[in-house]
Amino acid sequence: MDPQGQDRAEAPLEGCATATVPEGARWEQQLAGQWSVEQVGAWLAARGGAEELVELLREHQVSGRVLLRLTDRSLRRMGVVPRSRRRELLRLLLQLRLRQELRELLSIVGE
Repeated sequence: MDPQGQDRAEAPLEGCATATVPEGARWEQQLAGQWSVEQVGAWLAARGGAEELVELLREHQVSGRVLLRLTDRSLRRMGVVPRSRRRELLRLLLQLRLRQELRELLSIVGE
């Protein structure tokens, strides 16, 4: 994605890691709560998510709406055993939630 073509809501947040979004990843323009199971997998893969974790989310039919509600406990029940892997995914989810909130707030104030 061309950084110059991004609006302020899509700009990286200070201190947050970024990843290159593959061409054609239009799902980045959608609200995460509207993502399909496939789009959730593409989002995680674009951020360097382990293939087995991407597959696990697919097996559990994790859509965007479900993704935004995942907790440490739900990840543990899904079989994400290493605590470090759960923490990394939860960190990515926090970044995603913050971006969504920022995007919504900016749309409210008209920027």
